[in-house]
Amino acid sequence: MHRTCLLALLFSAPLLPAEPLSEADREALIEKLDDLRDNAKEKAMGRIGAAAAAFRAGMASDEAAVDLYLKCIEKVEFEDRKRSSQEFREWKRRQDDRLKDEGLRRSLRHQLRWLVLTLEAAEAGEKRDDLAPRAAEAVDAIFSNPEQFDGNVGALREPVTNTVFARAYNLGGAKVENWPLSPLEINQVFNQIVFPPLRGEGKLDALREQWLKRIRYEGVVREYWSGGEPGRGKGEERSPEYEKFISETLPDLKWQMEEDLYKAGDQRRAALNMLEHIETHLTHAKAREWGDRFRALIDPPKVEEGAPAETAEKTGP
Repeated sequence: MHRTCLLALLFSAPLLPAEPLSEADREALIEKLDDLRDNAKEKAMGRIGAAAAAFRAGMASDEAAVDLYLKCIEKVEFEDRKRSSQEFREWKRRQDDRLKDEGLRRSLRHQLRWLVLTLEAAEAGEKRDDLAPRAAEAVDAIFSNPEQFDGNVGALREPVTNTVFARAYNLGGAKVENWPLSPLEINQVFNQIVFPPLRGEGKLDALREQWLKRIRYEGVVREYWSGGEPGRGKGEERSPEYEKFISETLPDLKWQMEEDLYKAGDQRRAALNMLEHIETHLTHAKAREWGDRFRALIDPPKVEEGAPAETAEKTGP
């Protein structure tokens, strides 16, 4: 009661003469600020919880995903903009063929799945190791059958916090640090989510398996979804982008894999693989760089006893 009275007096400050805050005033303000923060967090968590439940229901089937999509479109594009239900019905009629497309429906379903994971990541903060297997499964479900989308992967490229699903539930401003907002951001998905727990637990075989998946999925993006094209069909020639991936990017990704596994503890196997890799790709643009890095790994510069740390760092690769 005492602090409530203090706050009432403080909020009427313009009527009071200028004077410094007392310790009691300071404590009352801090307590009020903490209450406001807790209330805001509680409301946000309640909103996220309700949204996640709706999104999980939408993940249940392609039909459920489209139904939720339509409800969100109606709210965001029509109700919130004071447009009539008649306008919505006309829009829906014009979109009828598009909304029946199985590739689009499947894409929306996977988009919802990644959105749910993103909300859970936001709630978990930095403690996300438990989400890594589920994120890997979500990506596997997308890339294991790239033809399921029939080229309709635009939704999967969109940051999930920008989607109509997120906007309909007022989640557009959600901030998630060190978490890719699209499941097609392969580099970030694996480097930020999938790999770290495996390195920390010394699961070298699992780490190698996930690296091989990452490399394969990078190829899928370029073979099936590059340049906005639906992907090449049987008998069609590979795109220039995919050919460049095979000749330039793929060898470098394989090198990165072996270097990572060496540092993670799989030294003998990775070292032999790196040496063979350099031998196989002597004409690659990065062959000399690989050689320098390989030497630095297996024969690091000697640091003289008593040398300051700064000197030791300067003698590194």
